[in-house]
Amino acid sequence: MSTGLVEQYKALIEPLFPLAKRAYGSRNQNTPAHQASREYTRLLCEFYGLGGSLPELAKAINVAYPGIRRRVVMESVSISEIKPRKKANRSELPAAVERVKNAKQVGGVEAYHDQLAEEYKNGFSLQDLAKGLGLSSAAPLYYGAQRSLQKNN
Repeated sequence: MSTGLVEQYKALIEPLFPLAKRAYGSRNQNTPAHQASREYTRLLCEFYGLGGSLPELAKAINVAYPGIRRRVVMESVSISEIKPRKKANRSELPAAVERVKNAKQVGGVEAYHDQLAEEYKNGFSLQDLAKGLGLSSAAPLYYGAQRSLQKNN
């Protein structure tokens, strides 16, 4: 791969980092941080579309390859487009957490992701599920739910 392409995109992407890493919450927000994050993702997709090597770019910009790969693969999937069927009753949260744990234990990663998406559609907050699962962040749950939604669409 041409180091010129890597260097070109490194110069375009690095200035976005300070603002883009402050983008939290739904992707459809119109804050400066979210705009920077969307531009970062757009540049990654453009780079990849030109035949650029994501592992080489990740190394050049000193970020984790799985993170930029996720941005490229999941760019067109938005969990915020999925509307919960109903507002979940908080008293049902422990049962939802158990269903997610069971799916992961019995069915593996794919079943786990599918169950996360199902619980989200049923009205459970992925943040609440993360707390119930003992996770400090809901980010991996959003990733899993997005993977399931992408696969099933």
